[in-house]
Amino acid sequence: MGHVGFSITTGVFLALSFFSWKSENTKAEKPLYFPSATSVTVSSTVAYTSEHENIAKTLTIVAQLWKITDINRDGLYNCIDAAVLFYKYYPDKNKVCIELNINPNTGMNHLFNCVFTDGVWKAIEPQAYYNNRSNYLMWAVWGSKYDSKYNSDVTDKYKIYAR
Repeated sequence: MGHVGFSITTGVFLALSFFSWKSENTKAEKPLYFPSATSVTVSSTVAYTSEHENIAKTLTIVAQLWKITDINRDGLYNCIDAAVLFYKYYPDKNKVCIELNINPNTGMNHLFNCVFTDGVWKAIEPQAYYNNRSNYLMWAVWGSKYDSKYNSDVTDKYKIYAR
């Protein structure tokens, strides 16, 4: 009876653990929508977006922490650290993601963020304030080197570093 009772107790515990884990994962916050190459808006409007205050506050934090925080412990301070810091400190995870742009035509290979504001996703350069740029939109910082058709969502890969 001892081995049978132990087996039943273990089985019940495993079943409860599985259902608890599944329930916890389905409650996790999911972004409203992950941007695709065609959904990122190129706009010159910076200061009048509904998320401007959150973006500006987060960029200020990134500017203060970026060159002293090796977020993924690779020994470098680069766009990975800046994009993950922006994601980590952005107040609404439903409105932010981490994007990768690899443009074979211009040599761009860059991690940055997109923020959902005014009904569209806008591409944000997380290093903008650190580099003394007031316009933080990707196209304004990178010009023709940046082409949004090469954007891909990599939030799931990098958000593990936002601890």
